[in-house]
Amino acid sequence: MLQVAIYGKGGIGKSTITANLSAALALRGNRVLQVGCDPKHDSTRLLLGGRKIRTVLDYLRETPPPDRRLEDVVHKGYGDVCCVEAGGPEPGVGCAGRGILSTFELLEELGIRHIPFDVALYDVLGDVVCGGFAVPLRREYADVIYVVSSGEFFPIYAANNILRGVGNYDSDAPRLGGLLFNNRGRDVGKDRMDRFAEAVGLPVIATFPASDLFARAERLGNTVIEAFGDSEIAAEFIRLAESITPGGPAYPARPLEDEDLERLVLGDNAPLSFEQAFQRAQPASANPARIPPAELNVPPEPGRFLSKSVRNREPLHGCAFVGALNTTVQIRDAMTVSHGPRSCSHIACQTLAGAARRTLAVHGMPLGEMLSPAVMDTNLSEERMIFGGAEALESTLAQAALRNPKAIFVLTSCAAGIIGDDVPSAIKKTEAIRTGLTNRILPISTDGNIAGDYLQGVINACLEGAAALIDRNVSCREDAVNIVAERNIATNAEANFRTVSNLLAGTGLRVHCRFVRRTTVDRIREFRQAGLNLLAYEDTYGRSLRDYLTGHFGAQFAPHPFPAGFSEAVRWLRSVAEPFGRREQADRVIEQQRQLYEAQVARLRPCLEGRRLLIITYNHDIDWLLETAFDLGMEVLKVGLLDYSQDDLFRSRYRAELRVETGYPPEKRGEDIIELKPDIVLTNYMPVGLPAVAHYASIPLCPDVGFLSGLQLAQRWQNLVKLPPVEGWKRDEHLARSS
Repeated sequence: MLQVAIYGKGGIGKSTITANLSAALALRGNRVLQVGCDPKHDSTRLLLGGRKIRTVLDYLRETPPPDRRLEDVVHKGYGDVCCVEAGGPEPGVGCAGRGILSTFELLEELGIRHIPFDVALYDVLGDVVCGGFAVPLRREYADVIYVVSSGEFFPIYAANNILRGVGNYDSDAPRLGGLLFNNRGRDVGKDRMDRFAEAVGLPVIATFPASDLFARAERLGNTVIEAFGDSEIAAEFIRLAESITPGGPAYPARPLEDEDLERLVLGDNAPLSFEQAFQRAQPASANPARIPPAELNVPPEPGRFLSKSVRNREPLHGCAFVGALNTTVQIRDAMTVSHGPRSCSHIACQTLAGAARRTLAVHGMPLGEMLSPAVMDTNLSEERMIFGGAEALESTLAQAALRNPKAIFVLTSCAAGIIGDDVPSAIKKTEAIRTGLTNRILPISTDGNIAGDYLQGVINACLEGAAALIDRNVSCREDAVNIVAERNIATNAEANFRTVSNLLAGTGLRVHCRFVRRTTVDRIREFRQAGLNLLAYEDTYGRSLRDYLTGHFGAQFAPHPFPAGFSEAVRWLRSVAEPFGRREQADRVIEQQRQLYEAQVARLRPCLEGRRLLIITYNHDIDWLLETAFDLGMEVLKVGLLDYSQDDLFRSRYRAELRVETGYPPEKRGEDIIELKPDIVLTNYMPVGLPAVAHYASIPLCPDVGFLSGLQLAQRWQNLVKLPPVEGWKRDEHLARSS
């Protein structure tokens, strides 16, 4: 089967030419298939007496997979030409390009290639740069490509772009058959077309004059071949059909640069480029005017708070959609609507459930909202991606609103973002019809990973979603604090919360709102009741939330994040207690903890004193770890800081005493272990293949908080150093292998 793709600008007469060519090929005894690849689905109507046929995409939408048959979408027309129309969505919704892909996939699946056609013609919209419309350019679908154009500038411009597309696919053998000139009666048309053809090295293999025969045949619902078979125009189509044979002449794609094209086609009337016009208008010594910085000093919007990976254009760690969903479901009386394939929400919920199961296993704490999150999805199928998912979103929002949650958050996956569904419009329609309901519907920028990585999704959910619920009119209460920027999938998050709550209780303070973890809409709405806010982690996430809440709501923050280690806990507890006039209560708690700390140091020091540590970690805040080592009399040989997606700011009060290497290459670990000969290597994850000359212990990415967190790890170090680096049973590994 010879496969022919016919491209050209929309409205250039391409469908009329293709249908007449199919009719001419059929007259010569060819078995012909014509596939219309345009959402207007009018490519084949002149072969079918003027009627439009059921499109493949409508058929996909209406017919379950087991019931699909090829004969339902292939229709016979004039000369027994088999006609197929891809179809597409309404203008402005969905993804017509994805529809072309789906059409070709279904035809292949239903066995179109088993029918012995001689020629297949693909009539393709050519002024769309979407990859879906480029499917017929692929070698498995097009043996030869023809481009239809008139002599006007924009059709030639589109033809030149089509040559660019062909060039992107053709790296070996050329496939262009030539240009088809559809003369619209302009005096300059033929001359322009000839200049363009010569410049790109393509022949004009057929010319169709401006004639009312086309319009007359169209009114009859026929091709010119059928209605006026004795005309000169019909003869031109017959000549074109005779020239289309396997192995015919083929030419490479040699598109022109835009400026060259303009000069070639428009001549002296070619417009100046922007750069040329700007340079001509400026004096030689003039500098471009600059907008005063004061005019650009606008308050930062939520979308301008970026994760480290997005800010630095690093490879993305995870998906913004998952990060946002893992955050919004923490608001217990709210609901999250996932606009995307069901698999996306399933994967996101499994991330939560995995963290909840680990928390239950390790700490015995059940987290019901994470095991069974309040999520509804629109089940954005391929069909809905093609035709647009707005109706599915509106329907799902209406269902969610009937459950009367106090807030509804709308998240979009990659699929919804790519097809550009109008989420704000769907929200407005839902709000207009849900009379009497009081819940708010808030969209959050995600679009899968288009908005960024997991952390960016968390940031967006907090700033665009949760922060939008805060009531500025709420007044402050003196004995309450908020906790901000806990990590939702850290297995020790609840244990850390309990530790912090107990330390605060010792000073007479309580936690009002956790922003955003295991909280409610009312707690967030009354966020300003708390007189002070406590940052859980001072990383990119924590700093973003702190800066936004400070700038937009005047929130006051304690100067230090959650403490890990004795000195940090002392500093933190005093800084939290002093604004409330509770320094004395804080000092009593500190003294109790000091006695416990010193007793444990005295117990561990005899075993660990003099031991040498090599620390290789993603953590950028490790003073709690260093303090523990130094209090136990240990030697820190080196600190290697691996690149971390959550933070890039190393800070330490011990910096002058340390040998620190930032941007530490992971492959260097083995070399440093051999050279430095540490007793213990501390790292977050234990890679395989490290030298068996030292003990290895893990560092948690999210350390336990409190006065004794470092000593809890030191207890494990003590147990390790009592054993040889390689235990005896491991030396018998060769016996197991040989057996």
